[in-house]
Amino acid sequence: MSDPQGLDPADWEAIEQQLADFAREELSALRGSFDKPVWREIPESLQSELRQEPLPRQGEDMATVIRRYRRQIRPWRNGNTHPRFFGWVQGGGNLASVFADLAVSLLNPNVGGREHGAVHVEREVIRWCHELFGFPQGSSGILTTGTSAATHLAIQLAAFRRLGLDSKKHGFFQAGSPLRCYCSTQGHSSIIKAVEACGIGSDHLVAIPTDAGHRIDTEALDNAIRNDRARGLRPFLVIGNAGTVNTGSFDDLAALRAICDRHDCWLHVDGAFGAWMHIAGSPWSRLTEGIGAADSLAFDFHKLMSVSYECGGLLVRDGDFHQRVYSIRPDYLAPHGQALAGGEPWFCDFGLELSRSFRALKVWFTFRHYGIERLGQSVARACERTRYLADRIRFSTHYRLCRDPVSTIVTFRLRDTTDPVEHNRRIEAICYALQQRGEAVFSLTREDELRVLRASVINHRTMEADIDAAVEALEAEAVRLLNLPD
Repeated sequence: MSDPQGLDPADWEAIEQQLADFAREELSALRGSFDKPVWREIPESLQSELRQEPLPRQGEDMATVIRRYRRQIRPWRNGNTHPRFFGWVQGGGNLASVFADLAVSLLNPNVGGREHGAVHVEREVIRWCHELFGFPQGSSGILTTGTSAATHLAIQLAAFRRLGLDSKKHGFFQAGSPLRCYCSTQGHSSIIKAVEACGIGSDHLVAIPTDAGHRIDTEALDNAIRNDRARGLRPFLVIGNAGTVNTGSFDDLAALRAICDRHDCWLHVDGAFGAWMHIAGSPWSRLTEGIGAADSLAFDFHKLMSVSYECGGLLVRDGDFHQRVYSIRPDYLAPHGQALAGGEPWFCDFGLELSRSFRALKVWFTFRHYGIERLGQSVARACERTRYLADRIRFSTHYRLCRDPVSTIVTFRLRDTTDPVEHNRRIEAICYALQQRGEAVFSLTREDELRVLRASVINHRTMEADIDAAVEALEAEAVRLLNLPD
């Protein structure tokens, strides 16, 4: 029996039917959205309405709330579920995750620790990832909001490895000569944010130049570490890329491992964009050779694995050290070893959060339902469709590839670059026009002085017909802007 003043429904059967009807309509709306504009701008009138709505002092019936949602929120999608969304690197989600998200909401567990099923599922998912990426027994891991959060944890681990665990109490600020860490000029901005937030300082993040393939120059890296040592600085961390943000390029991870061994540095691999090439088969799996030798690996499930947002992961080779860095157990969280207070070790001993959502269930549903072979085939198809897009651009009248794609990212520019300022104005106008008309979503990046279009082809729904439609829209917009005859 429900408390009439509580939060549960008075009529459970009615809410069950309402939930079933809601899910049916939302699934239908998702399916129908694939033939609609990729993105629609939120009208200023609606933005104003949302800015001015008062705090709801009295509740509304659920039907009214649903109507509000479908008018104010659902039509204005981010676009990443659409097959012609190529902007940034945002996964399209999968339907197995929908079941998991519903189950998680109803279970509502806190996976910070204790003895219950969700904890064991996350351990299982981490064990599967150890096996997939070749991490040894004794490794640890934790699911995170994404690679940005995972990389933050890894940088802290590497710093404590260099400075010792006493620095947990003493801090970094009187620890002697500065720590130095290294990544390529193609490293993600989240690395800068994490280095700054950890107190190391971005002045001590050394950006190493890349070769013609946008891979870190290993000779330059080795020399930079040697020079810093000679200056009395303390190199402690190298961050390698398994798929760079701008071009999808992969560093030589085996060579980075050798350099880290030579200089006693922690090797962290940022695999947000490309770690899952590991399961795609030849030739793409060869890009990740050496990934299992990293001291830590960060990656996302919500990109190429199409798990719904948000879900990333961190694997750490030395699981015991990982736990010793983050384990703080005051009296009210003291281990009891039995009943609900058991379940050692707790996940709060491996990261910053005590309250943690059951992210692992989305991965568990996805792996169980699709299987690693089918997921690997999905990654391979994304690479193949990337090549298809590159070929369409290669033979374009108005656009030119910046380079052949390595994995799932294509960058391209207008053919006429005699006036860089005018080129940049036009390429930005093309990008915005296609987004505003909902024809396709591309993002922008930079190649030297030129603004270029960037396409990330990771949505499992993207077919060659979607690429054809997007390229046709690109060509038409170039004709309009350049005043060229059709």
